Amino acid sequence: MKREHIPKWEKEVQSFLGVKSCIILEGNVYDEYPVFMNEENKLRFACIDDLDAALCELIKLEKGMALFCDPILGFYSYESETETSILKTILADYNTSKTENLKQGLTYYRPTENESAVLSMSEIIRKSIVEYKAQDGGAEWIAFVINFASRLDACNDRQSDANEMFLNLMAASTLSKSSDSLCNMIIMVVDKYNDVPAWLYINNPNIRTISIGMPERSTRRLYLENLYGVLMPYSKLSEEEAEYGVKFVAETEGLRCREIGQILKLAYKMNIEPEQIHQASQLYKYGVLDNPWDLLEDDIMQRIHDTLARRVKGQEEARRKVEMVAARAVRGLSGLQHSNASNKPRGILFFAGPTGVGKTETAKAIAEAIFGDESACIRFDMSEYRLEQSDQKLFGAPPGYVGYEGGGQLTNEIKKHPFSVLLFDEIEKASPTILDKFLQILEDGRMTDNQGNTVYFGETIIIFTSNIGLTKLEYDEYGRPQCDETGNIRRVQSIMIEDPTSPDSEEFKSMVSQKLTQGVKDYFVGNGRPELLNRLGEDNIVVFQFIDKNIAEEICISKLDDICKTIRKRKGITLFTDDVVDMLKTKAVLERANGGRGVGNMLERELLNPLANYLCTCEIEDNSLRCYLGKNGQIHFRMMENGDTYSNNS
Repeated sequence: MKREHIPKWEKEVQSFLGVKSCIILEGNVYDEYPVFMNEENKLRFACIDDLDAALCELIKLEKGMALFCDPILGFYSYESETETSILKTILADYNTSKTENLKQGLTYYRPTENESAVLSMSEIIRKSIVEYKAQDGGAEWIAFVINFASRLDACNDRQSDANEMFLNLMAASTLSKSSDSLCNMIIMVVDKYNDVPAWLYINNPNIRTISIGMPERSTRRLYLENLYGVLMPYSKLSEEEAEYGVKFVAETEGLRCREIGQILKLAYKMNIEPEQIHQASQLYKYGVLDNPWDLLEDDIMQRIHDTLARRVKGQEEARRKVEMVAARAVRGLSGLQHSNASNKPRGILFFAGPTGVGKTETAKAIAEAIFGDESACIRFDMSEYRLEQSDQKLFGAPPGYVGYEGGGQLTNEIKKHPFSVLLFDEIEKASPTILDKFLQILEDGRMTDNQGNTVYFGETIIIFTSNIGLTKLEYDEYGRPQCDETGNIRRVQSIMIEDPTSPDSEEFKSMVSQKLTQGVKDYFVGNGRPELLNRLGEDNIVVFQFIDKNIAEEICISKLDDICKTIRKRKGITLFTDDVVDMLKTKAVLERANGGRGVGNMLERELLNPLANYLCTCEIEDNSLRCYLGKNGQIHFRMMENGDTYSNNS
């Protein structure tokens, strides 16, 4: 490995050691890191170790000495005679208790003279940073590394003690003793910057804040090169000529080195060979070895076709497009044009179209066909996420806020059901801030929740639905948007069926497709999210047309049949509807602008409401009812009489 492959944060720390009197390290602070060692006047990468070891080596390279402080256990060093001697000298004026062999055989010294040991520890650090001078044969400068600094204030019962403690650390950074070139310093290791008071580092030129990011590709490959013990056979994953190894390194983007080690331990435990390491990755991410996608039968595409044709009436063009995306998902070909394709969701679709034309039904049909149960379609009604802070409902509230312990609705669901269809219904009604969260999901196939747990979307199909483009804002003659009584900007229909009783022309359908597709593009661009549109992919926008005249009639007959079967099953009553079918079909056609839901609402209004009234006011002596049209054109009912012959009932 070359020196330029050292992680950026290590280069930055090394540059400012002894220059700044305080460095605050945040981010990925509980991982393992490559250590750049100086042996025989040559620089080389050594084994992976924890943050203490990495900082030790960096400080030694700059001719300094590292001393460590744990607010719970006390002071320690890594057993160098010089370091131990200096540490004992620093602690000579204080009463301390000694604890041994807690970590790598280290000895910890904890102050005991004050009520607040943490407070006295900050005094010791301040005094040492201010007074330490280089000794003969000793280090030119010292650095106190304070681990778990995020929790320093939690170790004090009184706020005044916490403030005094941080003032001691600030004074240490301000009054640090300098040699001719380098100064004594403290390094505070925190989870995130705001875990320490902002006044400690804002506008303080003595302090440098440095973030430790997730390991880069070169660091992950280096980790694999340096495996030892029972995991050594998996070091072949670092070989660039091994395709499965290259894929594994790409798949582990966003994972810590410790997590990579845990995947390898899983592989060893489950007797998984390096060539099959993707199985261990899947087990780590999703908790199962058997991937439902890998168990699909050879006739899965025929099953998808048949299920869509049965459940979604009409919409042949939309179904063809959906089947194409489903084919890529089933065969694992989605997103292969991208470098990290293996992490992306299996499929991404955006359904645009009028209400009630089969968008949600299509999503459920896909779940039924692929996973055998439509309950594998997890639906989120995005109208529930209108407020700017609604993203906390999906991904979890920040620490300290109500609901933090419960996690997020989306992340919780994906943990329980990693193999599923995710349906985000009416996405345009959600707060635009939520759209930002989908950038990482669609690009990287993962999301970290509020508790720091990473959930993976790589085995899901993600579907958005919307009727964007069907309506437009209403303005007055002065160009001002009009509002309704609730204060919301009023919208008016921009696409309307001219004659519901006539089939839609091809020109009309083409116009609908163009307007809806352009409406989707304008929505994302208008909200400043063109990058989200790019991640969706224009080819994945599926336009659903208004239902046609014959489809409206077919839906009417299908729903009427379901109604009659349900009434027969629940009430033991058989309905004979021959005399009213034509009227219902005619009215269904008039409702086709409102889709299948409009047809259902019509049946409720024309059939179910008068039936409910009849059942509540009349005593039924027979279990058969005849439906007929009265003079007012409404449906009436009577019990079957002798001589009635109705064989074609619903």
